[in-house]
Amino acid sequence: MALDAALIAELAAELSRELTDGRIEKIQQPEKDLLLLTIRAEGENKKLLIRAAGPNARVHLTGRSFENPKEAPMFCMLLRKHMTGARVRAVEQPNGDRIIMFSLEGRNELGDSVSLRLVIELMGRAANVVLVDGEGRILDCLRRIPLSEHGSRALLPGLRYELPERPETFLRERSEGNRKDGTAVPDGPSVSSWLDERYGTMEQRELQRRRAQEIVRSVRRARDRQQRKLAAQTEELHRTEKLEETRQLAELLQANLYRVRRGDRVLECENYYEEGSPSVRIPLDPTKTPQQNLARSFREYRKLKGAKEHLNVLLADGEKQLDYLNSVLEELDRAETTRDLEEIRAELESTGWLRAQRQKQRKKQTLMKPSAPLAFTTPDGWEILVGRNNAQNDELTTRIARRTDYWFHVKNLHGSHVILRCEGETPSEEALRTAAEYAAYYSQSRDSGKIPVDYTMVRNVKKPSGALPGKVIYQNYQTLIVDSSAVSGEGGRP
Repeated sequence: MALDAALIAELAAELSRELTDGRIEKIQQPEKDLLLLTIRAEGENKKLLIRAAGPNARVHLTGRSFENPKEAPMFCMLLRKHMTGARVRAVEQPNGDRIIMFSLEGRNELGDSVSLRLVIELMGRAANVVLVDGEGRILDCLRRIPLSEHGSRALLPGLRYELPERPETFLRERSEGNRKDGTAVPDGPSVSSWLDERYGTMEQRELQRRRAQEIVRSVRRARDRQQRKLAAQTEELHRTEKLEETRQLAELLQANLYRVRRGDRVLECENYYEEGSPSVRIPLDPTKTPQQNLARSFREYRKLKGAKEHLNVLLADGEKQLDYLNSVLEELDRAETTRDLEEIRAELESTGWLRAQRQKQRKKQTLMKPSAPLAFTTPDGWEILVGRNNAQNDELTTRIARRTDYWFHVKNLHGSHVILRCEGETPSEEALRTAAEYAAYYSQSRDSGKIPVDYTMVRNVKKPSGALPGKVIYQNYQTLIVDSSAVSGEGGRP
């Protein structure tokens, strides 16, 4: 949603009231097209957000916080050099265009007063931020634009700054006074607060989508590597299929060792392991003694036996890891908030599947209070708790739930652990079915119609030592066939 000139006029007037005579205290650049200016005005710090990026280009006061990069970009450093400590003398909209211009008064290295202009062009893809000195020359800009062969306006340090030409369509639309893009500000909030809420929500969703995609791509790559690893190990295991044949040949050689002479290339003897004792030929190394050939045969057998045992262990563990990664992908598909994504990422870091983030982010995650499970109520008043991810499933089942509560999980598929709180009483059939419907809805088989859900008392659910997050075993269970569509898309019953 690009801001039109009429809305920018309202915004410029508002910023003029809020920021004139304010002092610029801090300048940050959290993202390549995002600037934050902390301005001390009217006895309080006000944060000015400047976004120079396509349809999201805008300027307004904000209450949001952003994480800064480890090193400030060059443009941010230049702004700090010239603008830190400067006073805002005016905020204007030149020629009624989609531009907001801040007139500033600062000090140079010698302490002399200097005039500056911070020009914020809010024209879609051409959005830019330009710092201009008192003589009208460009000190630098967020996005440098060279002079093209088509003669478009150049924005480069040292050039004289010129306002962009306004196309006829802009002049016509402005004279008509129409606002066709729906940017009218509702009565009540300030322009800044309205923009902050509207764009903040939009960008938060986009940020969550990008973060989710990033984690999904990482988990899928890990899953694909694990699948290739399992395939290679399975192929190696197939090579150990001759284990029994190798043992039999070694024992036949041992039984007939008295017949072997050094230099023999083959031993032909009866194979009493097969019916009728047919003749079998056992290859020998003519450079070795009979005892050395025998030792080599048993050594080959022990090697195959050890490899088979080791590969079976690796394959069993690999299958568990693959199943875990698939369960995380299912979690990501159900994640609803940035908090959900942060917890899933922390879980993947704790299991070693994602590289830990830098120290500051790890400290922030450590201090972050774990989110609570989803909570619902059955029609007859029983409480239902639903785990949001594997780590929370463990917390819910092994710590939060009482032994006499009831535990639910979709049968043989990935899904949330669901607890029906019973307070030591016997739940109604309706409560049991409702909890099972939530287990079906918050599972891999959400859209599968009739779904089998196992349930039992929590005391029958155990987490094996060393098991991956979310993995438990259970016994003495019953199964309900339910329809997940009984639960609405918002997680509540219709």
